[in-house]
Amino acid sequence: MTAYAPQPRMMAPPGPSQMILPLVILGPLGLVALAAGLEIMKRDFFIGLICCVPGGLIFAFLAFCFALHVRAQRLWGWHVQTGRVPTFRNHGFLKGAAVGALLGGGLVAMAAWLGLRLMDDPLYVTFANYAFYGAFLYGLPVLVVMAIVVGWAKRAWDRTALPR
Repeated sequence: MTAYAPQPRMMAPPGPSQMILPLVILGPLGLVALAAGLEIMKRDFFIGLICCVPGGLIFAFLAFCFALHVRAQRLWGWHVQTGRVPTFRNHGFLKGAAVGALLGGGLVAMAAWLGLRLMDDPLYVTFANYAFYGAFLYGLPVLVVMAIVVGWAKRAWDRTALPR
């Protein structure tokens, strides 16, 4: 008798209704964050621009979740059509974490450079202080969080890729 290696059981991805709850909760939150940033932008442009970033990040997260959902549906269709179980790429998290660490390092370096560059300008001295001290106070947490988030995103993106 031939013993076959057990194959992992694949479950069908949920339908489009699974995107309703994130959109209902995070959509208005993103709009409020963008509106708050635009309101602050009336008084101080740069600080208002920074306050608009969380709203943009919320909508970017929702778009990423939707893209993953569409890719998972395509992967399930491939599995049903061919009957094969997909294999995943290796080291997706580590590659994404490396890219995230580079992006975080670049963000911290740009904030420090911007703080040093605008320190002598009397109009932007408050913004320059925030940027310079923020780069040194929150540089390491920004670096670590960016590495983890981008690593997770790369792993999720690789897990929903169609095999070749």
